[in-house]
Amino acid sequence: MAAVTVEIERWNTPEEARSAGWDTLLGPEDFFLTPPWMRVLHDSAGAWMRYFTAHDGERPLAAVPVVLATDRSPWALGRTDLLLRHAAGESMDGAAGLTEELGGDAALDALMPSMMAGGRHLGRTRLLTGPGAGPGTVHALLARVEEQAVAEGCRSAALPYVDASDTLVRGVLEERGYRRCVSGEFATLTHPGKGFTEYAMSLPSRRSRRVRSERRHIEASPVEIDLAPLRLEDVPRLAALETELFGKYGMTGWDPKRSEAVLDAAFHHLGEKALVSRAVLEGRIIGFGLVLSHGSDWFAHRAGFDYEAQGKLPLYYELLYYTLADEAPAHGVSRVHYGIGSTEAKVSRGCVLSRQYLYVKEL
Repeated sequence: MAAVTVEIERWNTPEEARSAGWDTLLGPEDFFLTPPWMRVLHDSAGAWMRYFTAHDGERPLAAVPVVLATDRSPWALGRTDLLLRHAAGESMDGAAGLTEELGGDAALDALMPSMMAGGRHLGRTRLLTGPGAGPGTVHALLARVEEQAVAEGCRSAALPYVDASDTLVRGVLEERGYRRCVSGEFATLTHPGKGFTEYAMSLPSRRSRRVRSERRHIEASPVEIDLAPLRLEDVPRLAALETELFGKYGMTGWDPKRSEAVLDAAFHHLGEKALVSRAVLEGRIIGFGLVLSHGSDWFAHRAGFDYEAQGKLPLYYELLYYTLADEAPAHGVSRVHYGIGSTEAKVSRGCVLSRQYLYVKEL
């Protein structure tokens, strides 16, 4: 039998990639690799992005998006040098050793610019593979990405959050000389089915009592809670609230216009797939969570709060857990994905974790 030839093509836009069969490779957990979301980032990230597909004749076999990260890219957990420093600072498995292998902390600057593959989202960045893709396909696609990285002057190539379960891609990355460390834990909550009460009762008894108490606290307050499609007129307020959240956690230089750009693009490209869980006090939004819809899955993506107006109200949990538990059945949703970070809080509300790995190769 003749050897199968894998053809690799590069596309300049998500729409071009879609025309090449990109959508046929998407699964239920791949919202952040859908062309509409990639268009949101293409319009708002201010970065060089391209999209690669691998084909066997007319059949799409695999695909991957890439973005060129520089030492000016404002992505604290989304570029190679800063992510590795973060992982080492958090004592994640393998991070200190990998840092030393690369020459120590001061040498991490030499990894930039870096070609980041698999998506700009935090957690489960993926090289998409279809049923016909084997190690040879993945090798060919990664070789083309590395070739492009060298052509663009990159000093490294990386996949920042490869899921532990992605054994095909992980095996090929190791064969190609990529080194790895843990980069996070991805949290997912599977809902039992019939709303908040059933969700609360599914938790351990002590946690269940606390969750139900927090819900009563919200119900006794003058704050109104709703879940509805993102409204364009709310974008400036939501951006201000997200900026306040970032400031609380040390990102004091964040420009709210960056948040506005993402939210505006989400409104125009996602339509009713971009939902907002809002807390409103006397007509003013004091908290929000952005929830992105993909089939029977939701993705909790961004949030922000007016901490002075919120006081001691548990708005984070209400907006991103309790309201979603109430609303999920009516939307046909069975799972909510919460990404990386704050793992203790997420596990306490019923999430299951999946380990993520940073893979990096010097070029």
